[in-house]
Amino acid sequence: MKNQLFITLFALVFLSFCGVVIAEENTKKGKETVKNWRNNKRKRPGDAASSMIWGKYSRELAEIRKLRKEDPEAFKVKSKAFREKVRKEIKAEREKFKKLVMEYRKRKDPKIREAISKYVSGAYDRKLNAAAKRIAMQKERLEKAEKRLAEIKAQKEEKINKILKTILKDPKLNW
Repeated sequence: MKNQLFITLFALVFLSFCGVVIAEENTKKGKETVKNWRNNKRKRPGDAASSMIWGKYSRELAEIRKLRKEDPEAFKVKSKAFREKVRKEIKAEREKFKKLVMEYRKRKDPKIREAISKYVSGAYDRKLNAAAKRIAMQKERLEKAEKRLAEIKAQKEEKINKILKTILKDPKLNW
């Protein structure tokens, strides 16, 4: 009987220790994953071609993203085809832009310079619009958080009274 009790107690302590070790390893892995995610965010090239193409296909991209949860297999197929199509177009746009720049360097034609300027200006405008949208979304989230905080503050006295009532009813409770 004592041996069985000792073995059970030993097994319980051992398993608890293993659980703690595993939990610590998972926490470390989780922290490393978050750290890596923050450092290695996928960044789209900021050139004119890619910003133009991504803007052109934003609706199609949103539809494909919806498929991720609804139909993962269809998502894989469509996203792969979509990426290939976009890559080809970006490559073609970059080549077109390079040709314009090379042509301008050779001829110094003000019309070509104007075309290059429009191209770059459009890309810059798209970046500014995207930044403005991000800021608007952040403002909206901030407003919601402030509203929620105000609601919590309004309920402060009610919550405190509820906690006090619970604590004062049962002398064994510690808060």
